[in-house]
Amino acid sequence: MREDIQCLRGLAILFVLSFHLAPNLFVNGFLGVDIFFVISGFLMAKNLTKLDLLNVHNILLFYYRRYRRILPLYLLSVFAILIMVHLCLPDLLWWNNNRYSLASLFLITNQLVIHDEADYFYEFLSSSSSMNAFLHLWSLSVEMQFYLLVPFIFLGLQFLKNDYLKLAASFLITVFTFIGFAMVLDRFAFNFMFLRLWQFSAGFIALFWTRINKTKLPEKSETDVKKKWSSPINQNDSVIIALSILSLCLLPSGIDVLFLRPVVTIATSFIIGCEAQNVQLFTSKTLGYIGDISYVMYLVHWPIISILFSSGIKSYIYCILLIFVISILLHHIFEKQYLKLDMKGIFPLLLLLIFINAYSQYSVRYDSFWNTTYPEEVQKYVDANKAQLPLSWLVEPKKDECVKEDLKDNSIYESSKFGYGRCLHGNGSFSIMVIGNSYALNLRDTIRSQFNYQYSDFRYVSLAESYGIYANSYWSAKALNISKTKVELYKPDVLFITAKYPLSLRDSISENDTKIEEINENIKFYEKFVKKIYILNSHPEYKRNYLSLFLRTLIYHPDDLGSLHLNRIQADRKIKNVKKRFSMVKCSKCKFFDLSHVFEENDKYLTFDRDQQLSFVDNTCHLSVAGLKICQPVFENIAKEVISSM
Repeated sequence: MREDIQCLRGLAILFVLSFHLAPNLFVNGFLGVDIFFVISGFLMAKNLTKLDLLNVHNILLFYYRRYRRILPLYLLSVFAILIMVHLCLPDLLWWNNNRYSLASLFLITNQLVIHDEADYFYEFLSSSSSMNAFLHLWSLSVEMQFYLLVPFIFLGLQFLKNDYLKLAASFLITVFTFIGFAMVLDRFAFNFMFLRLWQFSAGFIALFWTRINKTKLPEKSETDVKKKWSSPINQNDSVIIALSILSLCLLPSGIDVLFLRPVVTIATSFIIGCEAQNVQLFTSKTLGYIGDISYVMYLVHWPIISILFSSGIKSYIYCILLIFVISILLHHIFEKQYLKLDMKGIFPLLLLLIFINAYSQYSVRYDSFWNTTYPEEVQKYVDANKAQLPLSWLVEPKKDECVKEDLKDNSIYESSKFGYGRCLHGNGSFSIMVIGNSYALNLRDTIRSQFNYQYSDFRYVSLAESYGIYANSYWSAKALNISKTKVELYKPDVLFITAKYPLSLRDSISENDTKIEEINENIKFYEKFVKKIYILNSHPEYKRNYLSLFLRTLIYHPDDLGSLHLNRIQADRKIKNVKKRFSMVKCSKCKFFDLSHVFEENDKYLTFDRDQQLSFVDNTCHLSVAGLKICQPVFENIAKEVISSM
């Protein structure tokens, strides 16, 4: 293997490791995976151009070599991770890890990620904070799916007469698939193999460019070569510039990924195509060795971080040492040994690994051996918190009093219609409507209960990207229009606007701020149809998978629970511009209400009840039943105010 490619692999795994250990510092480190994709594209192109792909035997031989290289260590890792999950994580986290372990065995982890991310209320399952120890295997699924496809790409390329045409075809594949990648929803494109094809084909370009350069130029003397590269910027200088571009992956501030990803891809392809021999970085034995163990490191690093990592310098040192020690041992004891096996040795090994994985999948689901028991008091707290899952409005005692209706609007996807309908009629004389995104569902029953049926009609409209008073995208504009239409249709006396507001409202406020103008316009529209408007002020941002993290800490590190509360100063700093904008809104019928103060304690926003050990937050960044209970006095005061004035 070329030393420069091994060193590139070493850089790539170090970028990925840095990102997963310190995502707030090495915010661009995830692009190390993109470097791996380009390298894979180059190596597959190099292998396949040597084969006659019209011969089916050669295609099967290619598949055999690929799976022989990857599957034994991969299957061993999936088995070990599954056991590690059931020994080291609370049972609350088993279900999701079991799902992903099974998907990983079938090499479709990326497809399960796409499935989860398509549902707003389940995307937390594929978040990096989900303690999902199999999440990193999405990239290997993408690679394995690429390996299935790539022989047929090169079967087509073999009909082209020369490397110039093959280079042109590879360039067109890169351009058109990148356009698709850039145009499609980023979360989908990130995990979908066909939209990642442009990075693999960037590796094809490197190969054909290299072949053309080798065949185009006649043999030259050493003196001629020196003369050729005596220009101000020679080949090695160009490679160093490309390496400088790769170093942006370690930059502590984020760069627009739609710019940085193609730049890193091009730089990697350029470095591979140059075959630079005299760049000092590529002569590093240490970096080359890290490249040698990069596959093992990739497999083991994320489970160790997601399962064992906690805050503190000791934890960083412990995890880094463990990652390197396990990677080195597995590389020498297992990886290097099975690569020496022939077909007669590799097939029994694969069958054995498939069997132990199949048995472990059955065992962790049905054998009582894995059942966990906690001390009685801890179990009581665990059960009480689990009772708040999955979402507050699904466990609300009076949830059946609210009936979902057909929105009768096809301008948005069904998945964006979180909830629309009406609740049990009251005996009062005024009507109420709650609009917004998922917060409208989250707060609906708490608002309604404080009125104690002293209303005539209660309706709710909960839509994805619905902020009630502002739109920052095509879909949020659609949701806003639907909300306005429903307000105009039903003309509620009291309108509640409850939303988790978009990041764009956190932008700096300009002199003639268009966002404030838009908010004022939308509120002016509502004022024509309603008597009172209550708008939720910006609420502190919670972590995804908070309740899982809370339970894990409660069980294994109860002394660290205090660190889970929000830092009030930092939380307020994030949303200060949103609150400032709202303070500048012009509205005679409006009142902004705040929920954050009920969680405030000195320099913190409390995220759980210390006495009852109940989390105020669920896994989806919404308030839990316990959190909503704390908010009841705020809505009780609003209800009294409304009832007394109507």
